This record gives sequence, C-alpha cells and structure tokens, in this order.
Amino acid sequence: MNILLTLRRAVVALLASAPAAFAGPAAVPLHAPTLAQPVAANCNAIAQQMAAQYGGKARGSLQNRGGQQVCVVVIVVQGKNGQRGERIEVVVPAN
Repeated sequence: MNILLTLRRAVVALLASAPAAFAGPAAVPLHAPTLAQPVAANCNAIAQQMAAQYGGKARGSLQNRGGQQVCVVVIVVQGKNGQRGERIEVVVPAN
C-alpha cells in the first residue's frame, strides 16, 4: 500500500512540473462534435448502392477536391468468361 502512495505522489509531482504547452486537457467534453462521421458513413452507403447497381464491390471515401467535400466511390466489377475485371470511379458531392 505504501508503494502505491509513493508512486501516486511521484506521478502528481511529475505532472505538476510539466510545462503548460505539453500538458493535456484536464477534461474532455462529453458532447465533442463528430462532424466527419455521418458524411463518411453516407459515402459508404452511396458506395453500397452503386455496387448493387453495377453488380460489383465498392468502397467510398470522403475527399476534399476543389474546396468541396466529395465522396469518391470505386467500384470493381468482376470480368466474365476469363476476361479482366473493370474498375469504375465515380465522384459524388457529399452534400
């Protein structure tokens, strides 16, 4: 028990001596904004709809092009009868 108390005091002393520039925030707000997640999730939903439309597999990613946020959807359609597959890229506005 005495070791834990000594360790606790050492950690408190170390944190108290750290410069303010390197000290982390004392508390994290409970309502931190998550702005990018809904749009990214929307890109994946768009990608899945396009995959069903083209009959392939798709992946969507959120990118900034020309100062505007867009979803870049890459669709891979398997080739038939030994032919090479096809890669289709579609850019859709994120809004």
